Amino acid sequence: MLSAVVITKNEEERIKACLDSVKWADEIIVIDNGSVDHTLEIAREYTEKIFKVNLQDFSSLRSLATKKASGDWVLFVDADERVLESLKKEIETMINFADYSAYAISRRNVIFGTEVRYGPFWPDWVIRLLKKSDFEGWVGKIHEYPKFKGKLGYSKNSLLHLTHRNIDQIVLKSLEWSKIDAKLRLDADHPKMSGWRFLRIFICEVFNQGVLRKGFFNGSVGLMDSLLQALSLYITYIRLWEIQQSKPREKVYEEIDKSLIENGFKF
Repeated sequence: MLSAVVITKNEEERIKACLDSVKWADEIIVIDNGSVDHTLEIAREYTEKIFKVNLQDFSSLRSLATKKASGDWVLFVDADERVLESLKKEIETMINFADYSAYAISRRNVIFGTEVRYGPFWPDWVIRLLKKSDFEGWVGKIHEYPKFKGKLGYSKNSLLHLTHRNIDQIVLKSLEWSKIDAKLRLDADHPKMSGWRFLRIFICEVFNQGVLRKGFFNGSVGLMDSLLQALSLYITYIRLWEIQQSKPREKVYEEIDKSLIENGFKF
């Protein structure tokens, strides 16, 4: 028996095609982390097994989903991913082999409407198919991965990943992920941020994304994506700087307003 798991939060524009691509599974489970749009209404057309939660990291979400799944095998698909027909047929075959406890599946990435295959975007392996009896737990709050007993296999066919749809989606996602990432760096005793650190980090990440990961050599889409990836990391470090300060920025501005009122708006 195969359980397909989809984790959602405000995915009304993406969830229907995603669920349609896994409707062949024996069971569909949706773990919703606080949607306020029409995501759940659409999900109910495909499954009754919808669990509403309020969790702070992806490992917790995926661990909960694994517990809720009743299948011998669990397939994790994100809302912006699609299980292509060729992969569906391969999965139906793979889960009948006892040699492996998990499978990594490659992803074909579509960015700004164009499929790209440079640097990190191909083959872009992600471990998404797990044998539940050998599963041990998910690790990592953002770039999570599963721990399991046994051997890892690799698929021949791929998920289709419809990511980086527009600038709004990319920036909003970066803002959301930066909250977790910055807190992790703070907890790891990251050195205090300063002007020269910001400059070094930005230059190094632009070089990493554009040259080492070959974004600058792959046309307009590669150039845009490289700069946006660097911006995403930069946002994380700005947020880290904020939480490293002795006083929250909101408190600073409250005190300025209070002082202005008390001193007849002299500044």
